[in-house]
Amino acid sequence: MQIFNYIMLIYRHLIFSIIFITLSSCNSFKGTTISEDSLEILIVSRENIDNKNLEKFKRHFFLPQVTIPETEMTGDLYNIFDLTFIDFNDFTEYFHGYQNIVFLSPGSSYSITEKADKWHPSQVVLNFMIDTLSNEKDIQIMSKKLINEIKEKEVSRRIKKYKNGEKAEIRQFLKKNFDLSISLSNNFSIVDTINNFLDLRRDFDKGTYRLIISKISGNYITRNEIINEVNEISKNNIYSDTEGAFANIDDINANVYISKLTDENNIFEIRGLWKMYNDPAPMGGPILSYVINDKKYRHAVIFIFYIFAPGEDKADHLIEAEAIGKSLFTN
Repeated sequence: MQIFNYIMLIYRHLIFSIIFITLSSCNSFKGTTISEDSLEILIVSRENIDNKNLEKFKRHFFLPQVTIPETEMTGDLYNIFDLTFIDFNDFTEYFHGYQNIVFLSPGSSYSITEKADKWHPSQVVLNFMIDTLSNEKDIQIMSKKLINEIKEKEVSRRIKKYKNGEKAEIRQFLKKNFDLSISLSNNFSIVDTINNFLDLRRDFDKGTYRLIISKISGNYITRNEIINEVNEISKNNIYSDTEGAFANIDDINANVYISKLTDENNIFEIRGLWKMYNDPAPMGGPILSYVINDKKYRHAVIFIFYIFAPGEDKADHLIEAEAIGKSLFTN
């Protein structure tokens, strides 16, 4: 009987210890949540914000994925970010782990400021003050500015994350032939290299990335020449097993967007869709390209990123491509 009581005493002590450790763990919450997705934004609205202004903000806090097949086929727009809205009174420790957090509050003017206190170092925490007397157009402009700032911070985060992450042979070839560096994961492997030309590939569960960097010596590329240059490189290097099949920009069924990133016309961004021509199987996806004109040395570098990810949300792929491309001229 004494042995039995002793065992029961140890058993009760063990149960108490487990409960104590569990409660202690709950109280020492470190900010980890079920949502650490870097493309999700938690929007926390103060209780004194006007409901009409909040609804206007919700309508315009949107950054479309450009360019994706779903939009080009149906006209429907898809946000780069997933948005979660909560009231400030509901903002508990559970939500501290979100990668992106925006606190909305009313004020006498618009402002976007970075919150000094964060729950982990790479987190983006912003205060967004909405002018209580503004019209919808003003809210639209400032909401767009805010969401683009968060996107640029995510691009910069990925550039920093993958800096010097590429395979040594890729780093050495880029330095020797282009005098450039790139932020790239070590999942990319070389397909082909010749002078002033680098072809890389990365396979993942449901698709493939192809990345080509090419230098054109003796001249720089004008806005009107960009599509032809990208198509020529694509036709010669991206093809399928079907004889005569080749990849090109689909500028018949989809929009092609060319934007100037600098006032000097030396960096252009091209967004569109690529398509495999002369192949009975439908194959294609988003294409993102950058043209970097070096007018001093009279040459141009073309970066072309092909995304093949059928059936997948393209948001993360587009941000990944942008981060890799921009690392060539921001590292």
